[in-house]
Amino acid sequence: MALENEIAIRARTEESSAALVRRMEIDPQDCPIVEWSWRVDQMPQTADLTSRKSEDVAASVFFAFGDPGPLLNPAPVPTLRYAWATEENPVDEVIDSPYFPGILRTVVVRSGREALGGWVTERRNLIEDYARAFGEAPENAIEVVAIFTDSDHGPDTAEAYYRWAQLECLEGPEAPSIFDE
Repeated sequence: MALENEIAIRARTEESSAALVRRMEIDPQDCPIVEWSWRVDQMPQTADLTSRKSEDVAASVFFAFGDPGPLLNPAPVPTLRYAWATEENPVDEVIDSPYFPGILRTVVVRSGREALGGWVTERRNLIEDYARAFGEAPENAIEVVAIFTDSDHGPDTAEAYYRWAQLECLEGPEAPSIFDE
């Protein structure tokens, strides 16, 4: 979809969720920096990533460290999620998933409505954030990357746009694009 003359992936949910998943093999030691551009136009009102009853998110980017196998019935592998959450979850908070404790950890990179309706670029260090979330360096390559918008726990709507994402590699191959191909 084109938004303000920019090509973007639109995720709009009404009491539902939307995801786009891509299998990749990324060695985080070689490509530790991820950068992406996203925008949230509508945020689920009652979302709180710490609660099973309201664990919704306006926008998020997932990195699965290891092979989860078939995606319809994935095996648990350590997964790092970056989220644009409501004010309930402050920036830099690391949240252990109430649905997948010890497996899915979320780093809140943006919180609240301050930047709603505008493009925001984020830049994160996957190795540092993984160590902060899981207490150790990642042992496996990243094998799945996903974008995810979710409002299935309440009567809410969420709308987000994902413009581009890329990895920054230290040496070797050109940094792979994540979802702007």
